Amino acid sequence: MTEERRADTAPAGARRLVAGGSMLAGAMLVANAGNYALNLFLGRVLTPAEFSDANLMVTLLFTLTSVALCLQMVAARFVARADASGFPGDSDALVRRLRRLALWSGVLAAVALAAGSPLWSDLFRTASPWPFVVLAAGVPFWLVQAVGRGTLQARLAFPALALSFVIEMITRVGLGVVLVWAGFGVIGATVALSVSFVVTCVVVSMVARASGGAVSGTIDPREVRAYAGMVSILLIGQIIANNSDILISKAVFPPADAGVYAAVALVGRAVFFLAWSVATVVFPVAVRRHAAGQDASNVLRNGMVIVAAIGLVCAVGGFFWGGPVLGVVLGPAYAGLSVPIAAYALTTTLFALGNLVASYHLSRSRTRQSWILVGAAVLQVILLLVWHRDMASLIAAQGVAMTVLLVALAVNALVSSSATRRAATAGGTP
Repeated sequence: MTEERRADTAPAGARRLVAGGSMLAGAMLVANAGNYALNLFLGRVLTPAEFSDANLMVTLLFTLTSVALCLQMVAARFVARADASGFPGDSDALVRRLRRLALWSGVLAAVALAAGSPLWSDLFRTASPWPFVVLAAGVPFWLVQAVGRGTLQARLAFPALALSFVIEMITRVGLGVVLVWAGFGVIGATVALSVSFVVTCVVVSMVARASGGAVSGTIDPREVRAYAGMVSILLIGQIIANNSDILISKAVFPPADAGVYAAVALVGRAVFFLAWSVATVVFPVAVRRHAAGQDASNVLRNGMVIVAAIGLVCAVGGFFWGGPVLGVVLGPAYAGLSVPIAAYALTTTLFALGNLVASYHLSRSRTRQSWILVGAAVLQVILLLVWHRDMASLIAAQGVAMTVLLVALAVNALVSSSATRRAATAGGTP
């Protein structure tokens, strides 16, 4: 390709990337808004204890999502690299292997959930063990669709990826409202959750079809397994940081108080899910740029600015309108939660920034940032176990841990940059 053609196509590619990323972000915003609307509906029609049980099912799903995200990120990295190298046939073979792995992993997780449902019910003080069984039925479909989403992400097929999120939300919200309104309560909400996985799996399988093309056989299964191990480090940190507060509050608070805390966390977590759309775009773009020998640091910087802006808007909105809106939607018991919502949004913003940095470096097979995130997540658990007197204590503990995370990442970046400059200076010295 000539320099003139590169100059012509680069802006066009950038415009397509921005348009696709904006479409994905918009779709994820709509999907999250719908899911939050469903949760607000549940908070309105269910008792605080029932709402806490329903929210626990979602929290357990987030815990299992670590496996789904591992599959998605592995697919995204290696499919993007193989396609960029001109061997899409390698991508198709990898996707088939990952789907088989996802199916068997999902079956094992489902058995653990369903067979252990009496134990889980006693541990988390739920009214019935049956929601665990219903959730288990959808887990295999959830993991299989993650591979398809990773394929779409790698090929920058953001419109199709966006469609999958919207369809998942419509299925979950529509069926959830109908079943809960019909009197099925927590069981109905969990059925809607599992059915949405099945529908999404079918849709993603239809749009993420094999592309065909040249095969080189250069994707080494050992490299894939090694990278999956690297991704698992980050995802373990995500699991602990994202879910430990909910699980601890469910175990130590009375059911009604746990339900109120779940409502705060529900709103505050909007920051992370909105920020995840940024990470979804940044990751494959960084992989492609690194594969082409190009610098991708500006992609990370721009992503961090966007995530910080999202967090600030959510925190300010939560401070001024969070409590009053929840008071109208859920009832007077939730009207005084503006300050906790804003504080939770700020702590989640810190975590979302750290997660974006770690995800970016994973695109280059660097794990130090992921280990730092895991360390901060473990610190968070320790603080939560020691400091769980009330809602304010839980949020403060998370704020301390996530501040430590960003400080540690900043120090690591400064040390790495200084070492790189010294190495460059030494290399240039005659």
